[in-house]
Amino acid sequence: MRVLVINHRDIKNPRAGGLEEVVHQTAKRWAGWGHGVDLLCAGYDAAPCEEMLDGIRILRGPNEYVFNWWAPLKTRALGPRRYDVILEYISKVPCFVPAFVRSTPTAVMIPHLFGKTAFAELPWLMAAYAYGLEQPIPYVYRKSLFWALSKSTAEDLLGRGIPQERIEIIYPGFSEDLLQTDQSIQKTPYPSLIYIGRLKRYKRVDLIIGATAQLRTQFPDVRFFIVGTGDHEKELRGQVASLGLEQSVEFCGFVSEARKKELLQRAWVGTQTSTIEGWGLGVIEAGACGTPTVASDSPGLRESVRDGQTGVLVPHGDVAALTQAVGQLLADAGIREKMGAAAREWAGHFSWEEMARRSLKFLERATGKSK
Repeated sequence: MRVLVINHRDIKNPRAGGLEEVVHQTAKRWAGWGHGVDLLCAGYDAAPCEEMLDGIRILRGPNEYVFNWWAPLKTRALGPRRYDVILEYISKVPCFVPAFVRSTPTAVMIPHLFGKTAFAELPWLMAAYAYGLEQPIPYVYRKSLFWALSKSTAEDLLGRGIPQERIEIIYPGFSEDLLQTDQSIQKTPYPSLIYIGRLKRYKRVDLIIGATAQLRTQFPDVRFFIVGTGDHEKELRGQVASLGLEQSVEFCGFVSEARKKELLQRAWVGTQTSTIEGWGLGVIEAGACGTPTVASDSPGLRESVRDGQTGVLVPHGDVAALTQAVGQLLADAGIREKMGAAAREWAGHFSWEEMARRSLKFLERATGKSK
């Protein structure tokens, strides 16, 4: 089977995140199983227009701000009939490929749609642009199959009028090396929290910083490790300074896989407070390292955290509730260890291999040629 994958970024893009990991981990396995895979994505400084990576032919175009208008035209220029199926990842705004290409089946992967939460992340005009482009999705993609990353996303799609029979939930994998814990790495000698992910406004890392300030009353030596980068970092650093938390909060930036594993193993409690997530990769990664997570009861996160078993869910935006939940875990090693063990067991249910196999069957179904 020949597959054309469309996503705003490839794994080598400096702004690549969790979705690009999903794209790459699936595509390289499809290619390894003998399928032809081309990836159409935006370009970035010094990036070649075309290259091969892990069996994937990467074709780069203009920057990601105009990519969604360029991609369908480029798809037509490539000759869509050469592909058995087109898989479009709607990670920001849709490319509306079915409106331009009718000769080849199009399937869609959606981690989550922002809806009105876009107005909390973007300037008003940009948010209105993104929100407006989401509205025609049910009509333009009415003949497409939808791959949802979680039940929360599937429920959102149902609410937008997409028939249930056209939606399939396929969970992502994660780096299973994290399950191979290093026995020489011990938890920090002081109470510690960790956040891992991009630093975007809708991720609401500010809530965790606020909770850290309150936790210092009970745990004066508490530390909060922020792992990741993003365009909201400046504002978060300003918040840390205004609260006098420079000795309590560490911005670790982008780290190697080995360093990430070490930080996740050493932390006492993971934290995730996004307004919305497609799933919650940071939750599963922390769990693989035996670290339970306190998270907002938000779409995606309420599914990746098994409340009361692998972590705790709190009302989104409630700093007092977040502080209390984290404080209870910091104060009780027995509960932390029990939840950490359950989180490791839960993480073991997910793998890139299983995701790739299920998504390949999904694409075969989209072609109408599945057995």
